[in-house]
Amino acid sequence: MLASVTASRQSGFTLIEVLVALLIVSLGIVSVIQVTAKHVSNITELERRMLASWVASNYMAEIRHDAKVDKIRSGGKTERVKLGGHEWRLKANIEETEVEKVFLVTIEVADDSNIDKKVYANVTSAVADRL
Repeated sequence: MLASVTASRQSGFTLIEVLVALLIVSLGIVSVIQVTAKHVSNITELERRMLASWVASNYMAEIRHDAKVDKIRSGGKTERVKLGGHEWRLKANIEETEVEKVFLVTIEVADDSNIDKKVYANVTSAVADRL
């Protein structure tokens, strides 16, 4: 009779054990997806900041070149620039300083295609007018 009792028992996983294992695996997969999505978002943000800083650096180089060729005039200017598949809104402000023929240039670059118009680069430098 003892042999018939042990023979009727089957080995394997119960439904609850399988469900718990599926829950644990699914939580792990969700965590991996969230981390990957955050990583992609960070890379996209870094790319935009890098491109915006290039736009600002290029414009600062143009201002420095113009200072050697022509006179710098104080005031503000807004331009739209395409770079890296993005449209950028560039705001430049040139102010006179207490030092003669030295101007303070501030450049702000925002992604023009985004609704929030977030500023991705902000560059400030002193530029000397040609002597």
